Amino acid sequence: MLIKDESGQGASEYILLFGAILVIAIAALVIYRSYFQKTSLNAAQDIETVRNNSSGEPVTNPVTNNTKPPAPSNNTTPSLP
Repeated sequence: MLIKDESGQGASEYILLFGAILVIAIAALVIYRSYFQKTSLNAAQDIETVRNNSSGEPVTNPVTNNTKPPAPSNNTTPSLP
């Protein structure tokens, strides 16, 4: 009679599953590489913009071109139906 040793089967299945997920992630990065290169994600530039805008001077609201903050409405809490 043969003794079956299946102790490594679970680990090997997890390794195969992890490998499949890794292949899918790399394929997605290769496919969407051009999309990521076209975006203007620049953390250093964003930090510099925030630092320049928070210098203590009032910032104009781009929608209303007004330096004053909007006045609060009379009904500040939404009513439930």
